[in-house]
Amino acid sequence: MRLQGRALQAALAAGLALMAAALWAAGVDYASEIGLNAGPLNALSILYKLISIVALVYVGYRIRSRSMWVLALLLSLLTLGHIVIDAGWWDDVANPITQRLESVLHVSSGFINLASLFLALAVIAGGLVLTAYRSASLQERPVVVRLIAILFVVGVFVGPVNAISVFGINREWLFAEDFGQVVALAVLTAYAAGLAVASWGTSGRLAHLENVPGK
Repeated sequence: MRLQGRALQAALAAGLALMAAALWAAGVDYASEIGLNAGPLNALSILYKLISIVALVYVGYRIRSRSMWVLALLLSLLTLGHIVIDAGWWDDVANPITQRLESVLHVSSGFINLASLFLALAVIAGGLVLTAYRSASLQERPVVVRLIAILFVVGVFVGPVNAISVFGINREWLFAEDFGQVVALAVLTAYAAGLAVASWGTSGRLAHLENVPGK
């Protein structure tokens, strides 16, 4: 199942605009001091996530798709997780446990705290992915699989790459985490925008999804 007509045009136009913004922000980021969070790239990542969430919720409403709503929830959790990673309260919650594990595992409590957070997010994300996939109809499933694949790429940059950049404070890893996440989100946002147009317009819309019982 592919986007066609106005939906495809909207997705391509959105993708070009979002990628152009990402390249501009990347130039600003790479000129920033090492160890500092890149303001433009971080702002774009939050903006792209919010747009994608709204688009997926809208598509879910238009075609009565539980899968789209679940994926919107997953993206919301990724957004929240990114914010939590940069906050300090998780360390306060996890420290009573991680301090005991520190002497046993011979690794820093900071590493254990971050690893436990990523593990918790991974378990929740895995459950939501499975729910979204199982809730999708046969006609809807290709779209859901594509969205899951893109979200997986986003999760790689939010999780492992982010962890490496935080602990290593390496210019290349910091840039890869910020820029890679924004590029993946640009693809996701453009695709979600195309789906939103497809579910609303009359040209190239996913009409066969709207007649699926229970969707």
